[in-house]
Amino acid sequence: MAERRLDAAIGGRLLNACWLSGSLGLSVLQMRLLGQSWFQGREALLTALIATAWLAGSLLAATLLTTSRRNSARYWGSGLLLCALTQMALPVMRPLSGPLWLTTVELGLLSFFSSLIGNAWLLQRRPWPAVEERIALMRAALGTMFGLSLVWLLPTWSGLLTILWLLPLLILDYWPEARAPLPTPGRMVDNWFDLTEGARRWRLQLTLDWLLQGGWWRYLARRGQLGLVLLASGLAIVLGSIWNAVPTPFASILQAQGTLPILLWLLLAQTLALSLVFALQVPLRSMLGPPDRLIPERWRPWCQAIALCQPFVMAISLLALGLPNLQAPAWLAISLGFYTLAAAIWGMLLPRLRPSLSTVIFSQRHLLPPGLALDQGQLAYERAQEEHVNRFLFVTEGLLTLLLTPLAGWLAERWTVDGLLIFAGRGLLILLVLSVGLVGIRQFTGYRAEESQPAAFRPTPWERLGHQTGQTPPPGSVSPQEQASLVEEIEQFLRKSHYEQ
Repeated sequence: MAERRLDAAIGGRLLNACWLSGSLGLSVLQMRLLGQSWFQGREALLTALIATAWLAGSLLAATLLTTSRRNSARYWGSGLLLCALTQMALPVMRPLSGPLWLTTVELGLLSFFSSLIGNAWLLQRRPWPAVEERIALMRAALGTMFGLSLVWLLPTWSGLLTILWLLPLLILDYWPEARAPLPTPGRMVDNWFDLTEGARRWRLQLTLDWLLQGGWWRYLARRGQLGLVLLASGLAIVLGSIWNAVPTPFASILQAQGTLPILLWLLLAQTLALSLVFALQVPLRSMLGPPDRLIPERWRPWCQAIALCQPFVMAISLLALGLPNLQAPAWLAISLGFYTLAAAIWGMLLPRLRPSLSTVIFSQRHLLPPGLALDQGQLAYERAQEEHVNRFLFVTEGLLTLLLTPLAGWLAERWTVDGLLIFAGRGLLILLVLSVGLVGIRQFTGYRAEESQPAAFRPTPWERLGHQTGQTPPPGSVSPQEQASLVEEIEQFLRKSHYEQ
């Protein structure tokens, strides 16, 4: 049986290619629905409502349908193929017959179920290596423009091309499990790859009161990630609502002006920007390793500075996309290229600047004194807090994006697309400047308060145990109570420090 399995490296490349093809096919399906909704009444608000239904389906799929069962991926893929065939029965980029409210409800339901089934299909765990970070970035950066270009430039063939893009991953899901590179995902396989040595087995669940009482805020502040997480969530909400409401009205403007080939130039600019980011990642691989590895301490301030500059670049690029003097095809391609470049750098640096608890402990396990181990109960509690906070942030971002997308569509209908982009770019720039100013004032105030107090030295837990000089405390010299206290201090020290040996 082992001899019949596919090589892991070849299987990883095969899955990445098929997964990217399936995700691009799903983007084409989304743009077809949004284009069809635009021709119902040529209203940006109506299109934004269909986009909201798509977001609701993806949010439900990501929060409730990520668990993998035997052969479940092929069923989700087959369901998405049926949704694509159902959509091919609709008129191609023409109004549907019937009242406007009824056709809107039909398109909304089709959009919701297509997104629900499609995203659940992509998120299923398979007996293949995980999808690479670069493939996920390509889907996030190129998906919208790729689907928009294909639908508006080739409306008659877009339905058939959607099915052709979905077929590779569906065929891979019907691949015999005996030939897959990895065993079928399950509890035993998860325990083999558990880096925290059994902390997952506790299965702790936090109550809702912990969130309502500000537990997520205190947890992020204790880990030193509060400012970065709030900045990332705010950007995701604002930019997500903009890019769900703007593309289809923008393509309709280009169609009215007879300049639809500009979409290809924009897609080429995004591709070149992503290629530049991936090319720069090769010489910087000693600094930027995999997402589950910490950045070396000497490079961490530079990475933080570079990452915090990217939201400013995205805001300026968004503003440039809407300026009347920069509407030539070359300027639009340059503006969108810089936006894609900044978004890709931000997407690569963000998970490395806020690593998970498992990554921190795995990278710093060598700092533990001999004979001491982390308390699995405390580790499971910390891990449950982290999962609860991440789930809370994801759901909050999704719900706020759902609420802001119809508002963005209404503003695009009232102010035009350029006016909405200018308003969003200016608003983001003002908020970013105010945030940097407040953070600078707070740091300066804390520095002056620290200077006014006498310096005090408190030895680290390792120095109290003789680890600084390489000595091991003799048996019986440390009481169980003091040892438990020292282990707790070591765990807190590991959670607060982010460096590699």
